[in-house]
Amino acid sequence: MESHKMESQSSAMVVTMLIIAFLRTVLAKSIQAASIAFLSLMEGLSMKSSPEQEIETFDQLSAHWWETTGPMILLHKLNKLRVPLVVEGLIKAGKVDRKQRYTTDALKGLTVLDVGCGGGIYSEALAKLQATVVGIDPARHLVEVAKAHAEKQPDIKEHCHYYQQSLAEHWQGAVGKYDVVVLSETLEHVEDKSAMLKQVAAVLKPGGSVFISTWNRTRWSWALAVVVLENVMKRLPRGSHDYDKFISPEETEAILEGYGCRTLECRPFYLKFWENEWIWVPFNQTTYALHAIKE
Repeated sequence: MESHKMESQSSAMVVTMLIIAFLRTVLAKSIQAASIAFLSLMEGLSMKSSPEQEIETFDQLSAHWWETTGPMILLHKLNKLRVPLVVEGLIKAGKVDRKQRYTTDALKGLTVLDVGCGGGIYSEALAKLQATVVGIDPARHLVEVAKAHAEKQPDIKEHCHYYQQSLAEHWQGAVGKYDVVVLSETLEHVEDKSAMLKQVAAVLKPGGSVFISTWNRTRWSWALAVVVLENVMKRLPRGSHDYDKFISPEETEAILEGYGCRTLECRPFYLKFWENEWIWVPFNQTTYALHAIKE
């Protein structure tokens, strides 16, 4: 009896020791994997691209720009927020009749400049509402992609015009030309934001509107854009976002006001990154969309 009891205790001890050894091995491997992942992540977080490197990065993505489930999926998804924002904003500004809100020609007769147009995802959506859209971008391959894609669509090809230019190159020949300027996911890549917004104000007609969507300068923005979307989920090009280039809505509004543009609305939005969906939210911690009018 006593012998059987001791044998049972011995077996239990062996099993316990085996479990402990197993857990130690798992923990060691987990720590090793986490360390490698952390070092890799830190390498990614330390990357800062020059403007030329950023242009090259986006140029390399040009072949996949119009794959709706590809690397630019977040830009495709963003149209669900930014296009209605333009229509609603222009209704509030008295430039679009309220009855035109849901029509296919809501923007007919209006001229739009898309700064940093990329491969034309935003430009085409606005052109489908019958706006005349000029898209500019310094990335040559992206402009070629935008031109080729628009050319295949008879309903918009006469409404879309693309040029390989920066705003600094474009604005002097376009003073007071546009009813609308859009800067979507562009401002956070620019060093001299004041100069860019000054040029935006210059190309707008009196009473014209500018619509901006960009990243707020907060820790939450850094965590979402750089840590999660660039380095963990690989939804954004690695090294394409720099916290130092992010700008708060208060700063954006102040700069615009200095150039005669009054902010009508600032709406925060957020990425449900686990579903690849952008949604309007009541907290202003990550991204925001701003509408201002030139007075």
